[in-house]
Amino acid sequence: MAKFNPKQAQVYVQTLQQVLTATQEAADRVAPFFTKLDDAKQENKVTDIPAAEFAEIKAEFEDAVTSYHENADRLNAAQAPIRILGVHKSLAKNYELYAQATALMSDSLNVADQTIDDVKYEQSEADQAQYLNKVQTNVSKIMTSQM
Repeated sequence: MAKFNPKQAQVYVQTLQQVLTATQEAADRVAPFFTKLDDAKQENKVTDIPAAEFAEIKAEFEDAVTSYHENADRLNAAQAPIRILGVHKSLAKNYELYAQATALMSDSLNVADQTIDDVKYEQSEADQAQYLNKVQTNVSKIMTSQM
């Protein structure tokens, strides 16, 4: 059986907390832009959004995607205690898939003609919900485990 290393567990939990905090901060920054876009989409008024605002929404989405990919890299580089290695690998994979789903939403926005690819947008929403749920389940398992 692998020897328990309390320092490794502490560093891992700190890394996980940093990733979760950065994720929440990115989500909080992009939320008003998502809400504005989604409301306009629901009302078929995307073309009513001023072009500069639409470009800003796309830029904010891209910033969030960059943040999520950086967080995925941090998770992939984290040294998880052996006892939770399987759950950690699942977390890292699900987080990366979440980041990719977020990128799909950003990709659905075409600034040049101010349109939204509805298929990509809706797939992104479904995938984000699915993978965020899996990430939350993984984190819950990690935090309640005995490392």
